[in-house]
Amino acid sequence: MSLRQRPLQASNSTSRTTSEPPGQPTNPTQPNCHPSTPPRKGIRLNRILGRIVPIIVLIYIAFAYDLVVVRYAHRHLYLQRRRTLLPIVWLLPAHGLFLWSLRAYLRVFFAHSPQYTNKSSGLISWLRTNFGAAFPDPDEAQQLEQQRLNTLATSLSNTEVKIELCQADGQPLRCWRDNCRARLKAFRMRHCGDCGTCRVGFDHHCAWFDNDVTAPATLRAFVAFLVSIPPLYVIAFGPLFPSAWQTLKQIKDFTASDAVIRSKWYNKWYSWIGGPAFRWIVGYALRASRWPKPSKDRWPHESPHTQVLVALGAVFVFVATALAASSLTQLRKGMLTVDLERAKAYGKLRLQMEKLEKLTNGSDVEKLTAIRQKMETLSPTQYFKVSTKDKNSGEEKESIVALSPEEGLLSRGSAWANIGRFLGLKQASSSDGPAWLLSEPALRKILQAAALLPRENSN
Repeated sequence: MSLRQRPLQASNSTSRTTSEPPGQPTNPTQPNCHPSTPPRKGIRLNRILGRIVPIIVLIYIAFAYDLVVVRYAHRHLYLQRRRTLLPIVWLLPAHGLFLWSLRAYLRVFFAHSPQYTNKSSGLISWLRTNFGAAFPDPDEAQQLEQQRLNTLATSLSNTEVKIELCQADGQPLRCWRDNCRARLKAFRMRHCGDCGTCRVGFDHHCAWFDNDVTAPATLRAFVAFLVSIPPLYVIAFGPLFPSAWQTLKQIKDFTASDAVIRSKWYNKWYSWIGGPAFRWIVGYALRASRWPKPSKDRWPHESPHTQVLVALGAVFVFVATALAASSLTQLRKGMLTVDLERAKAYGKLRLQMEKLEKLTNGSDVEKLTAIRQKMETLSPTQYFKVSTKDKNSGEEKESIVALSPEEGLLSRGSAWANIGRFLGLKQASSSDGPAWLLSEPALRKILQAAALLPRENSN
């Protein structure tokens, strides 16, 4: 996720009217003076995890499918117990939910920029085109937002109005990172450092999919995948819970009677180096290695591997549930993951600055200035340049308006309205365009701060 570049001299006022357009910045540290930075070549942990985690998920799915469908449903229920209807009734909804979950996963995993399919060919391009979502083009999104803001503002104020996202000094808000090359930024457009490009409605780069989660292009599929994991786990592994628990107790009893495992591991002092959990995991691995091979007297699914797959599935369920709950909690407030992370970083910097001011009595100007610059970079306040032209007299005015999340910058009202907009639900999104656009209530507050609309009576 990117840090929005802001100059140090940000104003705390909500509106500033100027008689002439702001001049060009002279400070070489300001974003508008930065040359485009080349793509980063350093190692990024998120990218490494993005290469590993999908492979782990694929391997887990293969082993889990073999356990549930082949060993339990086919060999045990159908061949050994001669049950025909039960496997069908059980596996039909399980496969339906699995395919729905897989479709949601692939939609995020194969998500792509619009220009990708125009320049690529082959199997990967076909998979991306047919299964992946398409990210909105950043330049087209910025133009669409600019056109909508100007049209809506003029219709609301009955005056020729032009609204542009800007920095605190009125200069255009641009991205100078990687290959963006001073690209104009739209509202809720963030730069993904892992992908090296700006994304419209950027939420976060997810290692589960090795791709970006954006609203609403892939956020809806992302949430759908997370929500589908708990019921899929219960439906698929539910019939295996009793036998898995029984096998676990048998392995425990086997360990108690096996002198070799006790002498090689449990009686050694170094078995406690990693703590009780590590001691138990290694002990379980030793028990599994000495577990008798499958025989005719044992069911096909009765093996130490069953408990491992069930336990890993429970971990996936816990992670997915936590991510889904966290995402929906933030969405109902009108916030994306990047907004939350930036707010946390901003709060830490504020506490750091307050602590430094108390310790040095404000004498360490260099460190305080550096912290303030970072705070301005992470500030949740968004600035808008409102340009007006009187149709009768031709008089032109400009004002810089600041709008914060507390003043309604991000939220669209009710929790359902926020969630519906971000997830791209038709009933919620048909009124005023994509979720990443500035809402009409926020636009009204901008026009009110610029004295183009009367302020609402709080009473």
